[in-house]
Amino acid sequence: MSTELYTELTKEEVQTILSLYNCLDDALGDAGESFDLSISQLRMLQNFMWRLRDIFYFKPQADEEGDRPVHWKPYVLKEDPRAWYYKGET
Repeated sequence: MSTELYTELTKEEVQTILSLYNCLDDALGDAGESFDLSISQLRMLQNFMWRLRDIFYFKPQADEEGDRPVHWKPYVLKEDPRAWYYKGET
């Protein structure tokens, strides 16, 4: 079952997505040509990853008891029943 999800993005949010695209393009281009990535490229990718997580409210999955986040599993949409929230957070 597919549920389409639409949202309006601000110009700043679209710029963040474009910056991530350009960072990925640069890093993957370097990796493909020289099989090497710089630490600064990895740091930029990490920063953009965090910014996108915050823009779209991606959430970590909860553990089996629902008490703690399981950060090593893929993040989910905030509406996902597996999403973990701090107590009092919605």
